[in-house]
Amino acid sequence: MLLATSLPAVPAAAQTGSGVLRAEAGEGAIEVVDDTRAPRAFFDTVEARPSGHSDAPRARGDGTLLVNDLDIDDYVAGVAEMPGRWHLEALKAQAVAARTYAWYSIRLGTFTHYDICASTACQVFRGATAELAGDAGRWRQAVDETAGEVLVDEAGLPILARYFSTSGGRTYPNELVFPQDGPRPYLVGTEDDPDEVSPYHRWTVRFSREQFDDIIGRGDTLRAAAPVADVRRDGDVHDPYADIVVTGTDGTEVRLGVRTFREFVSRIAAEQYPDVYPGIRSDGLRRLPDTLPSSRFEITVDDDAVTIVGRGWGHGVGMSQYGAKGRAERGDDHRQILAAYYDGLEPVVGDQLPPRVRVGLDVGDAFTLRPTRTMRLSVGDTLIAETAIGTWTATRDGDVWTLTPPEGHDADLEVSATRPADGLTFGDAVVVEVDLNKPALLRLVVTDAAGDEVLVRDLGAADPGVQAATWRYDDADGAAVGPGEYSLVLLGRDATGAEDGSPLAVTVSEDEADAAAAADDEARADGQDGAGGRIVALVLVGALLVLLLAVRGSRRRSA
Repeated sequence: MLLATSLPAVPAAAQTGSGVLRAEAGEGAIEVVDDTRAPRAFFDTVEARPSGHSDAPRARGDGTLLVNDLDIDDYVAGVAEMPGRWHLEALKAQAVAARTYAWYSIRLGTFTHYDICASTACQVFRGATAELAGDAGRWRQAVDETAGEVLVDEAGLPILARYFSTSGGRTYPNELVFPQDGPRPYLVGTEDDPDEVSPYHRWTVRFSREQFDDIIGRGDTLRAAAPVADVRRDGDVHDPYADIVVTGTDGTEVRLGVRTFREFVSRIAAEQYPDVYPGIRSDGLRRLPDTLPSSRFEITVDDDAVTIVGRGWGHGVGMSQYGAKGRAERGDDHRQILAAYYDGLEPVVGDQLPPRVRVGLDVGDAFTLRPTRTMRLSVGDTLIAETAIGTWTATRDGDVWTLTPPEGHDADLEVSATRPADGLTFGDAVVVEVDLNKPALLRLVVTDAAGDEVLVRDLGAADPGVQAATWRYDDADGAAVGPGEYSLVLLGRDATGAEDGSPLAVTVSEDEADAAAAADDEARADGQDGAGGRIVALVLVGALLVLLLAVRGSRRRSA
């Protein structure tokens, strides 16, 4: 894809303005970095404004609110609630549930400046970053193949599509766990044997008597029963309102709700014995999410230990994600999976489904914005840059923003001659590099001896310094080229539209061409197309995201 022939200029100095900071990425994505968390990337548009008690995602009342405004299916693709390696039909069921939950949240209008939060209080949202995972392609496939599908009630409105990790064999009716929401005809609870595939289906936690007495002794109420003689559950294992009765060696009894007991023991055990708790889950691969992952457990006390045997993880209402996995592996499609958990409801294409959603997140008062291609920057009604490339720093003082462009962005573009990369080799490929003096968009252009273009590939935004790319002897269709003389050039283009770069002559031998053809055949035999199996890799920050966007855009155009 050729770049535009002209791009408007950007200002040279830092700009200030009052109001909402807005960065629009267009087809690309924007990476947001502050000093409080790992880098995050977002599609479409991000906005930033001072947080208030009514609109802060974590109700902090200060700091900066970041809002990602994006297409509804791009939002669903950024929801990180199920591993992408799972069965496709389970992923499709999750996509429908997540889309429905988002629509339900939009209709609620709970928040002031956004529709839904990005944490477990709503749905875990990782933005474009979620699509960088190694198995994210299958998750995006599930989202695309269920585009527009939602679960609705008799009035055609979205249901409260709750879901959670593991049921332990039975889901709950909504009113039992969330009495404030009342009963829902589609959240009635059901037997859930397929959930047994979960490593949290059954779990066991053991404490020595000394450890358990130490934990109990740290409670304002429970300490009266330490040292402990006995513990019993007063109520069914599936009853979230059962009591735990702790009896001390002096006969003192302390009674408290099972959920309160669970939360206290989970917290204190992890604080006092962090090398031991949470313990290891049933498959031995990792730790449990909490010391006691759910309130569905039974306790036994003997002379040496206190043993808690439990089941499940999560609130227990709606779709069990591991149950969905188990049902998919047994042959159910996503419609059957959803019907099993939502009392027979199957997905429909929602005519009233909003096309976009606004997601609320936190960010520091100072952060950077870096587009994978370009972005449009504005503050309030003031346009800062129609086309911004590179890393811009945003700093907030009250409602006033200062935006500082990347160093050297106003200099005349200089791109060195394309040359063989020093110290970088990739077997059946040629590696080239250039020096950039400022942020620029890069593209790789390969021509043959007759001057015809063999390959033109957009590599996205690059920072100043040395940037490298590989050419695996393929053409625009991903097919291997034949032996002969070729010209490779890494061309840079800045925000003013200026372009620079000069080519490197490359000879492809018969052996190299044969090796490339064999690699191409192998990729196709593995079910990949040539371009998918033989990509050009750009060695710069955000390169994986650039490549993801290229594949993502190609898939959408073919849809």
